[in-house]
Amino acid sequence: MKITALEIWPVKIPYKRSYSTSRGTVSCGNRVILKISTDEGISGAGEASFIHPDRSGETLETVVEILYKRLGPLIIGCDPFNLERIVRTIEDNVGEDFTFPYSFCAIDLALHDIMGKALNLPVAKLMGGLFRTRMEVGRSLSIAPLDEIAANAENLRNQGYKGLTLKGSKDWQGDIERFITVRKALGDDFPLEIDPNQAYSVKEAIRLIRALEAYHLENVEQPCAWWDLDGLARITRASPVPITADEAVSNPADAMTVVKQQAADQITIKLARLGGFYYARKIAAIAEAGGLSCNMGSKHTLGVGTAAILHFCAAHSVVVEPLGYGSALERFVDDIITEEIPFKEGIASLPEGSGLGVTLNEDKLKKYADGGPIVVK
Repeated sequence: MKITALEIWPVKIPYKRSYSTSRGTVSCGNRVILKISTDEGISGAGEASFIHPDRSGETLETVVEILYKRLGPLIIGCDPFNLERIVRTIEDNVGEDFTFPYSFCAIDLALHDIMGKALNLPVAKLMGGLFRTRMEVGRSLSIAPLDEIAANAENLRNQGYKGLTLKGSKDWQGDIERFITVRKALGDDFPLEIDPNQAYSVKEAIRLIRALEAYHLENVEQPCAWWDLDGLARITRASPVPITADEAVSNPADAMTVVKQQAADQITIKLARLGGFYYARKIAAIAEAGGLSCNMGSKHTLGVGTAAILHFCAAHSVVVEPLGYGSALERFVDDIITEEIPFKEGIASLPEGSGLGVTLNEDKLKKYADGGPIVVK
């Protein structure tokens, strides 16, 4: 089997409502959908998804350019089953390991989709088999005024979500007030955590954790800057609640450093940011060997990326529930797959069928296309 062509689809789909974090507010999702075709008539779907730009520097525009001019031509003629060779070919030609992770994620997911379809197996079975097929899902809460955030939290709990993540901000004292407001609205037993997306200083994070310990704070995700692992380790040592490294881990080398420095209790797996299944599996193995657990984030994926999240979780026992995402239709007005991800009352089920278990909807791709498709042969 050989790769014969790539179709690159930049798409933009509006959110149902704006989403606010310490990094800004977004109202539209910019994604790149990738379709890889082979000489045996089997094609695979991949996705590169973004919320805010990060240290990779990749955006919708750069991913389209990278796939079209740099990575796409490198894999034409390759056997999609030779994943290790493809990875090495790409790394040898882009100048540095772990470069262009969002672009590589789109390729990685599509290659796994092809392999699963060719073998008539779900992708999860290519990664070790099914540990679970039904997964609890949580939801993140956008920054909002006190009365609004409490109402939003109650609404999400009533929809069946199994936990909530409050987005934090530079106003760490306001974050304390928002957390206490939500806690009082939901009661003591409902899982609540905070994710300030690097907004706190070390001392601010420690003060917030101490203030909220009595309010059953479950976890704090990436409290300080991604590059300050010494600071993250100080917070972890001082904290009575688990600390998660998210933006601090963008590749396996980062994960090794977090483990060595005992800088966190948990690592967030986001396939989009980490480069897909290939690198995420290495990070999960490093975390497990170091005694850390993993949780699953998303970058607000559409249907292809969401299916990939569920397959990864289904195959890896080191991933703890609830997941941070269950369906693109939680946030977006529409999706680009033919069938919906099975999701009801806070439970997401693994899509049935071979590969990723989803099919691209060509009409919706055309409807939401922001140019394209751009074809590489």
